[in-house]
Amino acid sequence: MKLDHTYILPSIFALIVHVVVAFIVMSEWQSSSQRIPPVQVKQRVEATLIDLDSLLAQQKLVDSAAIKKAAAKKAAAKKAAAKKAADKKAADKKAADKKAADKKAADKKAADKKAADKKTADKKTADKKTADKKAADKKTADKKAADKKAADKKTADKKTADKKAADKKAADKKAAAKKAADKQAADKKTADKKAADKKAADKQAADKKAADKKAADKKAADKKAADKKAADKKTADKKAADKKAADKKAADKKAADKRADKKLADQKAADKKAAQELAKVEQALESLLDEEEAQADALEQQITNGQAVGSAVNYIRDEIGVKWVRPANARNGMVVELIIYLVPTGEVVNVEVSYRDPSATDAFVSSVVKAIKKVRRFDKLSQLNSVLFDANFRQFTVKFKPEDLRL
Repeated sequence: MKLDHTYILPSIFALIVHVVVAFIVMSEWQSSSQRIPPVQVKQRVEATLIDLDSLLAQQKLVDSAAIKKAAAKKAAAKKAAAKKAADKKAADKKAADKKAADKKAADKKAADKKAADKKTADKKTADKKTADKKAADKKTADKKAADKKAADKKTADKKTADKKAADKKAADKKAAAKKAADKQAADKKTADKKAADKKAADKQAADKKAADKKAADKKAADKKAADKKAADKKTADKKAADKKAADKKAADKKAADKRADKKLADQKAADKKAAQELAKVEQALESLLDEEEAQADALEQQITNGQAVGSAVNYIRDEIGVKWVRPANARNGMVVELIIYLVPTGEVVNVEVSYRDPSATDAFVSSVVKAIKKVRRFDKLSQLNSVLFDANFRQFTVKFKPEDLRL
């Protein structure tokens, strides 16, 4: 068998290329492991504190309550979003359960309907058979009843005719007796009416005589009462006139006394009002002086607080920078914002990531969180007074943006 020499040179060339590539890969791996040791790298790191660096300029203009309000609003929005997601999940589950229950109910309804239809058909067949038998029995019974009814009718007709003849005879006799009784009653009624009319006429005459006497007695009594009333009125009018004159005299005296009292009261009120106005002017001047003094004290306190906050900001920046270990994939432009929660002793109780730039890697974000947790406690913050701490450091946001890293 002869060896084909046309494949020798390409095979040798391919082997050389593979060897060179393997050598380059090994060299690059060794140099890379030497170039990036897993130790803390000391370098310049610029980390800005949102709402901390700006506190020096904003301390005199912005009330610290705004920071709390923004954080509370953000937390409320997060809580509302979580609640909304939970409600949606519960609603989806409820809808799925309802759909399954509706399908089960529909299947059961269809099965029940099928069984009911079969039962109805069976009942209909049995009812028809029963009805046919009942119709035949009825026909036989009807014929038998018709025959009996015809015989009974014939007997009843004869009996009715006999009774009708007897009733007519009795009625004629009764009518004659009634006619005689009616004539007797009519004669009695006429006599009774005549006697009643005479009695009514006698009573009417007696009533008229009594009424005339009563009217005369009333007229005399009314005249006597009118005369007495006129005399009483005359006496009462004189008495009222005397009382009116006396009342007017007393009222005039009272009015004069009241005018004098009012004049005296007006003078006293004017004096009191002048004294009050003077007191208000003095109080306003005193308040103005107190307010200016308070403003000066507040301005001095703001400057002192601003210096304390600035010192604390620089302290926090230095502590985080010292603890931060740069990950291998950190690059310029990476940004992460974190919310730090402290207690008055300066101890870190929680750290939350509130924002991360799209370029920020998980390793970069994790390294910043670890740096803050390594600090554990910002001891110098325990020296701040409680009001200043609650306003600025109970909960604050850190924006971490390292510079001077390799691209």
